[in-house]
Amino acid sequence: MAIQEKIEDCRPHKDPLERPDYTEAEIQALRACWRGEATERQQRMCLDYLIRASGTHDVSYRPGDSHATAFAEGKRFVGTTLVWMLKAAPTRTDPDKISTRNPDNE
Repeated sequence: MAIQEKIEDCRPHKDPLERPDYTEAEIQALRACWRGEATERQQRMCLDYLIRASGTHDVSYRPGDSHATAFAEGKRFVGTTLVWMLKAAPTRTDPDKISTRNPDNE
């Protein structure tokens, strides 16, 4: 795990147990999101980070280590589920109305 200057410098690690690289901006975005104060840009940065940090676009297979492969695939499943929810998960609400829907009033 290491803090990087640019997102492009954040690379997947061979060991899936090693925490992912991140940038200062990503940490600040996650903390702002947690506080409920994140800007639109920070909210997108949070989701992009979670998708990257879970190894969504990485190969899960770790040669010679079935436990590391299984762990990496578990992480990857989280990322692919996030992508599916963002892009393809069925909803009961018309997609054009989702952005105006307020779940607190249901």
